[in-house]
Amino acid sequence: MRRSAGSVFVLMVACAVASGCVMATAGPAPTPTFTKTPKPTFTATATFTATPQSLSQHETATAAQPVSTEATVTASPTSPEAEPTPTAGAVATPTATPMPRPTNTPAPPPPTNTPAPTLTPTPRPHQFTGTLIWDDQSFQCAFLEIRKASKITDAAGNPVNGVCVCLQLYDKVYRSFPSGPEAPGYYEPGHYDISNLIIPPSNIADVTAYAFVCDCGSGAPLDSDVVPVEFTSSSCNQPGGHQSAIVNWVKNW
Repeated sequence: MRRSAGSVFVLMVACAVASGCVMATAGPAPTPTFTKTPKPTFTATATFTATPQSLSQHETATAAQPVSTEATVTASPTSPEAEPTPTAGAVATPTATPMPRPTNTPAPPPPTNTPAPTLTPTPRPHQFTGTLIWDDQSFQCAFLEIRKASKITDAAGNPVNGVCVCLQLYDKVYRSFPSGPEAPGYYEPGHYDISNLIIPPSNIADVTAYAFVCDCGSGAPLDSDVVPVEFTSSSCNQPGGHQSAIVNWVKNW
């Protein structure tokens, strides 16, 4: 049976692809031609994974291996595991604690110069200073008076004679005799009186009179205190009444 040239060609190709065999065709036996199919070349791929400490990204190194004449060896590449992308987390920033600054303690204020106290000068007393005395003999109902027990002395307590005392009662001024024995009647040294002051209608009254040392001739006031003398009409018949006063004087110079 004869085959067409196209059929023979198809068979030859199929045989060559399948196992490299040679198909015989009808007719004279052809001289077989052997074709050496080269061995396939395989390239092994090595994958190197860089650690995060030394590499910022994965690098793959490819090394060419020599052609193997043995069976085909295919190196199964190791599938690199997807490594997580480092997340930039919040980095704890150390807080710088400021060093305490030394406190400048202010120096104590200088001592205050306390001014010396101002001495208030004692006012110079009048030449004559007076004192009013009410005692258990100061009562009577007949009249008002500065009685004879009143006296004038110097600063050392010595009696002073020849001094007059005036008493203003209402609008009148009554003047004593000069103090001491020169006065009419009997007076001890330095003593004086102003007596028999009758206030109508009952001879005594509630009234204030003013005593002062005066000039024996004109009755003009001298450098003297003015001593208020408050007479009363009550209790004129028993101790405690204010009808007969004592007014003493001191001549300071």
